[in-house]
This record gives sequence, C-alpha cells and structure tokens, in this order.
Amino acid sequence: MSARRLDEDERALFHALLDEDDRSGRALRRRLWLAGILLTLIVVLFVADRYVTLVEPNIARMQSKRDLQSVRSLEGDVRTVLDSYGIKSEWIRERAVEFEGVGHIRDSWLVLVPHDLPIASLNLDLKAVVDVYGGKAFAVENSRLSQVAIHISFRGSIRYSLILTSTADVHRAGGDIVLLVDGLDNAPDREIRDYLASSEPIACVLAPNKDNVALHTRIRKAGKEVVLHLHFHPFGSGESRFELSEDLEDEQLAVHLRYIVRNFPGTQFYYITSERALGTYLRRVEEMMASYGYQGLESSTFSYLDRSARENVITARMNDLAATAIRQGTAIGVVELRDGIISFLHEEMGRLRKKGQNFVSLMAYSRKE
Repeated sequence: MSARRLDEDERALFHALLDEDDRSGRALRRRLWLAGILLTLIVVLFVADRYVTLVEPNIARMQSKRDLQSVRSLEGDVRTVLDSYGIKSEWIRERAVEFEGVGHIRDSWLVLVPHDLPIASLNLDLKAVVDVYGGKAFAVENSRLSQVAIHISFRGSIRYSLILTSTADVHRAGGDIVLLVDGLDNAPDREIRDYLASSEPIACVLAPNKDNVALHTRIRKAGKEVVLHLHFHPFGSGESRFELSEDLEDEQLAVHLRYIVRNFPGTQFYYITSERALGTYLRRVEEMMASYGYQGLESSTFSYLDRSARENVITARMNDLAATAIRQGTAIGVVELRDGIISFLHEEMGRLRKKGQNFVSLMAYSRKE
C-alpha cells in the first residue's frame, strides 16, 4: 500500500470519528435540555402546590381578618348614619354569624324602623360610608315581611347585614318647625336671589318702610310668605306714614296701618316690638290688624339663631330648635340672611328631616294654632 493511500484512509477515519463525536454531543445536549425542563416543571409544580396548600389559605385568612377589622371600624360610622335618621339604639339587636371550623363570618343587625323612615335615602348614605372602606352596599327588599336587608360586602363576601323591619311599634320624635330669615334689606343681593329661588318653606321678616316696597314685590312674586315687623317708637317724627309710634292717636294709627297694608299687599302675618310695654295700645293695634285679615305672631315664641362663624354653633342651635318642636309640637326659628345662609339652611333642614322633623309654612303653622 502506498503512502498516499494510507494518508487518505487516516483522514477518512479521522473525519468519521469527528462526525460520530458531534452526533453524540448533540444527543447529550438534547438530553440535558430535556432534563432541565423537567426539573424546572417539577420545581414549578412543587412551588404551586406549596402556594395552594400553605400560602394562599394564609393570605385568604389575612385578607378575611382585614375585612372583619374594616367592618368593626365601619360599625361606628354605621351607628352615626342610623342616629342621623333618628333610629334609637334600643331598636337595634346585634348578633354575630359564625360557623364551626370557620369562625366569624359576618355581623348582623336586626333593626326596627318606623314606617316613615326614608329607607332609600338611608341606603344611599350607607353606600357613601362603605365606599370609604373600599366595600359595596346593596339592598334587598322582602315586601311580604316588610323588610329591607342592606348588605355590606368586601371582595364579594358579605361581612355586614342590616335587616330593617318597618313596624308601628316604634316612632321617631318630631315636631313642626317654621323658619324665618331676617335682614333682607341689608343682605347681599346674591343671597337674596338664592332665597327667592329656594323651594323650601322659608318665610321672611320685613320692616314696612318705603325702601322695602320694591323688595316686597320681588318676594311676593317669588311666592314667599312675609311677616311684617311693626316696631313702635315711643315718639314719632311725623315724617312718614310708614312710621309707627306710641303717641299716635287712634285715627292716626288707623291711617298709618292702612297705609302699610296698602303698600305691602298679600301679607298675612305680623309681629310687634316696642321699646316699652304697649299695654292697651297693643290691643288696639291687634284689633285694627285683624280687621285687615292679618294674624299676629308672638315675638316671644321666636328662637333667634345667629349665623356664627362656626357652623357647629348654629347646628347646635338648630338641634335646640328641633328639641323645642318635639316638646311643644311647633317652634319658630329666625336666622339673619348673610352669605351662605340659604345653602346652610338647606343642609340643616335635610339633616333634621332625616331625624323626623317637619318644616312647614307659616300658613300651615297658623292652621294648627
């Protein structure tokens, strides 16, 4: 065999060995990749199993615990809402719903409510409170049992239930309140416009002088009730027939009162103040005003509610007015017309209506009297 032939055989053998090693390496790498993938799957399945059996239940328990803590924090706010509707604590029976092996599930309150309770409004107020805690509130009505259940849920689980049962066995204390605004002749025009645009039964006090004739016309066109404030001075100046004083003779007094009535038509109410006791003079005024169809109001029955810079002060006085209405059946409150007073009165009227108070017109008040 020649040397050239030998070299070719050796090269062929060398290349064959290289090809066999390359095929063996690729097969080994495939086996290693497959083993790695299987190992990764085993680890993933193991971790998932541990998560499902150990971690997830703990997270669920922790979340449930946080939800129940939110419910307990919510309890004070729920009580505040119920109190704002005049619902007394003795009308509420509380109980906890629990299951063996699970523990506390939800809180349930059985609440007796009067027939006149605005449940739809109560539900909206509770929703607003629950939203702060990240929960949801929804109502379910059972008309057969006269019940409405308001459920509060967190992450799809009901944690709180209020079962409201309408019954004639409970009643909210309430009375009739008449509101008057005073000081329109010095009030900002924007506030006067707000008052005239208000649909609430708020009457106004007006002094019968020539500067208020045009204002009275505006008020009457808006359909508002007016109370004339007749103030008697000890002595008159004789400058105006709108002026009232104790030294007027009967004939002069009749002329002045008739002039006031003619310039302030459509008014049915008045009250009298003076710098000293009028005595028999007061009776003559009352007789003359009655002949014109006017009804007198006793200024001593008015509760004056000053518009304080602190809203909690006027709120406290509105509460006192409501307490008077409960005790006596009716109450009259007078507020000076200043910036923001009409919107504030609207809020206070809404708040007290929830508690069972009624705001009535002067005409309705006079019919009861």
